[in-house]
Amino acid sequence: AVKFYENVLKDAAGAKHARDYVDGRAISDDLRVRFGIGYAPDEWNALCHILAKNGFSDGEIVEAGLGLRKKSGSGIIDRFRNRVMIPLRDHHGNTVGFTGRALSKDAKAGPKYMNSPETMIYHKGRLVYGLDVAKRGIKDASAVIVTEGNLDVVASHKVGVENIVASSGTALTEDQLTLLKRYTETIIFAFDSDAAGFKAAKKGMAIARGLGLDVRAAVLPNDVKDPDELVQKDPEVWVKIANNSVPIMEFLIKTVIRGKDLSNIDDKRLIAKELLPAISEMQGVVEREHWLQKVSDLLSVDQKVLRDSINKKVKITTKKKDPVVKKEKKAELERESIEDQVFQLLFGYLVQTDDRDLREKLKAHLPSSKLWITLYKLMEEGYDSGVTSAQKSNFSRLRTTVDGHQMREELLPLLDKTSILAEQTFRELPRVKVLKQLENLFNTLERGVDKRHRANVARELRQAEAAGDQAAVSRLLDQLSE
Repeated sequence: AVKFYENVLKDAAGAKHARDYVDGRAISDDLRVRFGIGYAPDEWNALCHILAKNGFSDGEIVEAGLGLRKKSGSGIIDRFRNRVMIPLRDHHGNTVGFTGRALSKDAKAGPKYMNSPETMIYHKGRLVYGLDVAKRGIKDASAVIVTEGNLDVVASHKVGVENIVASSGTALTEDQLTLLKRYTETIIFAFDSDAAGFKAAKKGMAIARGLGLDVRAAVLPNDVKDPDELVQKDPEVWVKIANNSVPIMEFLIKTVIRGKDLSNIDDKRLIAKELLPAISEMQGVVEREHWLQKVSDLLSVDQKVLRDSINKKVKITTKKKDPVVKKEKKAELERESIEDQVFQLLFGYLVQTDDRDLREKLKAHLPSSKLWITLYKLMEEGYDSGVTSAQKSNFSRLRTTVDGHQMREELLPLLDKTSILAEQTFRELPRVKVLKQLENLFNTLERGVDKRHRANVARELRQAEAAGDQAAVSRLLDQLSE
């Protein structure tokens, strides 16, 4: 479908107005290719006809979100018609759906922007648009900018601001923020100057703070509504704003006090009502105290009074969350020895390849947990089914299988974590260095096996000595000296 839409945009005579639209937005050929931008022709079954010729059934086309069943009679029609098509790709670059931008102003054409329906592989609340092409930019900037629209991302790439992703018009979810946290600890929300999108983003910001992320704001000028419009109007201003974000509380304070009388008690109460909950959500004591002091100075209210007003909520939050977080962190550290981390890295590499020798070597070090045994079995079953070994196909197929499994809630985070870890480790290494790295990692696993073996022998030796079993003592000493 991606190639079909791309080719139609590039060559079809009936796509001239779509090419004019794309050219009018100054989207270069390079950007078209980078983002896979195409055009769905203004025909009832152009794509469905092509897919059917390639062996796909009506049911499969509808299930993939590309076709609709006719309201009367049999057969299907294209879901997207007369729209500029933007592929929705997961963080590995696999296309899982589309956003279609209508080119007709006729109300019958449907909404201006239309997304694919949720399918087995597309879940709106988990996908972060543009992450697949933003990773290097995020790494270089040590931060990610979050905006609403997919075209904001495309426009931003035009001017070299590439550490940007989109929530596709919805508030960020915990799944999306957890995914972003694997690449950076700093989240920058892009807002218009009158904070029109601020209210919708509040939940996402609260989740980000709860995950321990540094939350900041990139504030747009008064006369533009989004980064896309700003890039068209004055690209240098957007570059400057993107590189000079401010703490989210600084933006929140300016937004909340706008139009308020700081000498009026009712306005003070409204300001405190808006700001104090945000401060109470902060995990760090130093950060909370810093912003309490700021609000205290702003409202001319004693800091202790403000602190007392949020202490109850902070204590409740601490009682409910901190011990759990500490226990989870401790348990995670206990579970994840060096060998555990090495295994995860090797597994992440394996799901992007079909190296049978590597698979057998790694299986000897498979952890005993039910999660790992299940995930490894699903991976093996997929490879043994004869599916192509193309890297994207392997991971995409395994993830789809896991997504339909009864243990998906536990397995998906594990699969994504290992895959991202491997991608970050091996992505920029030449083949010879990858092989050397793999050798070193397996040596680490073998040393771990030997270490555990020697620890077991030492324990048995102590038991034999305590029991006075000299034959066992002699045998175990020989093992330790090997």
